[in-house]
Amino acid sequence: MPPRSKKRILCAETHEDTCRMLTYFLEHQGHEVNSAGTIADCLRLASDVRFDLYMIDDDYPDGTNIELCQQLRRLSPRTPILFFSSMAYERDRRRGLEAGAQVYLTKPGDIVEIAATIAALLKHADEDALRAEDSAS
Repeated sequence: MPPRSKKRILCAETHEDTCRMLTYFLEHQGHEVNSAGTIADCLRLASDVRFDLYMIDDDYPDGTNIELCQQLRRLSPRTPILFFSSMAYERDRRRGLEAGAQVYLTKPGDIVEIAATIAALLKHADEDALRAEDSAS
């Protein structure tokens, strides 16, 4: 089965302005975007909808980005996770990657870098899915 052209992205972002900006930008890039401001909402959406990429923020009223990343990884082991965080220390980056994220970008981000990173993650995920299908055949 060929990959869908319109990718579904779950943007788990607590700041309304940032969420609106990211949603607008990602939709303009041709993606379908759902947003969530809490871990509970994010996990509920992730349980109901198959997303092609998770983009997660710093901290949530009901937990941390590390907890969310670990839970998403258990729920969907192959879906790419991108941290977009204002926590810019190396230890924060390391924890995010150890929790299961593929990429850790810091705010404020370069929109060109964000777009290129998302495109690369989605392309890599599509290639992995095709390889898995081929090996199952």
